[in-house]
Amino acid sequence: MNDAQAKTSPQEATTPAIFVSYKRDDLAQVQRLVQCLRSEGLDVWWDQDLAPDDPWEATIERQLDLSKVVIVAWSPAAVSSENVKAEARRARQSGKLLQTFVKPCDPPLFFGERQGVDISSWSGDSSDHRFQTVLTAALAILEGKKPPHGVGYVPRKHLLRKSIAVLFVGLSAVLGFLSNLGGARDALCSISSIETPCQEFGLTQAPQIEPTPDPDAIETKLRDRLLSGLNGLWSRQERDCSVTAQFAVETDEGGISRLRITADGFESLGQVVAAENTTVVTQATSPAPGESRGQWTYRLDGDRLVATDPSGVETTLNRCVG
Repeated sequence: MNDAQAKTSPQEATTPAIFVSYKRDDLAQVQRLVQCLRSEGLDVWWDQDLAPDDPWEATIERQLDLSKVVIVAWSPAAVSSENVKAEARRARQSGKLLQTFVKPCDPPLFFGERQGVDISSWSGDSSDHRFQTVLTAALAILEGKKPPHGVGYVPRKHLLRKSIAVLFVGLSAVLGFLSNLGGARDALCSISSIETPCQEFGLTQAPQIEPTPDPDAIETKLRDRLLSGLNGLWSRQERDCSVTAQFAVETDEGGISRLRITADGFESLGQVVAAENTTVVTQATSPAPGESRGQWTYRLDGDRLVATDPSGVETTLNRCVG
């Protein structure tokens, strides 16, 4: 383990919010992702947190099941890994899969139709829109909401085997299974597909789970992430960054946010009146000459921004590197 890995402190081994599945070949890129997520206050677990005496397979399976979000880092090596594919399938079935691509590749069978976030050229900057997309999606899943399209998310499907497991455990209880003869009950209830029904019937105790993050706090974070995505230089699509405008979101002590747009020869200021999903609405309070004081709408899609003026005219802008 190198010095950078040693500085990444392990999270609590019982209730991770996020589980990261990856192949060791991609350790450096995945480590940057883990560190940035932890810097946002999220509880992240990956196999670098395994203690020397931890049972490898059992510990990973437990952390995978307890997590609320599973981020899979696809690469050619990960696609060839049966372990990564098994973890991804389990996450998809549980409705907590979030896909990223740390190296260009074609995902495995049945994952090809799912989209993901390409972070193959990401340098580790937490303000980068690619990381912000991953962060926003993870926060949405933690809140129990559907994340933005394009991150490989699939809602949880209710499987027939769960119903069968519930029936089996119920019949077992009626037949005296509670006696736990020879440890049979504990052994059977340790099977992942039966563990939850056992807990629901009171045959075993559920692990202590930390409270779900405050929905209001998560909502605020989602809003802040969306607004921060507007910051930077933008140019009309047809100008190809030859002429740019600087977008900057300013928030005062009272929590009121304003969008300031400056360019050669003009400056406008609009108060943010709504910010949800991928859309920000502002009310122009100090428009540039010739602009209306009505509402402007900005729809953010990665490095593309569609601005709609009060009369309904749309202008497509591209993000520029300053």
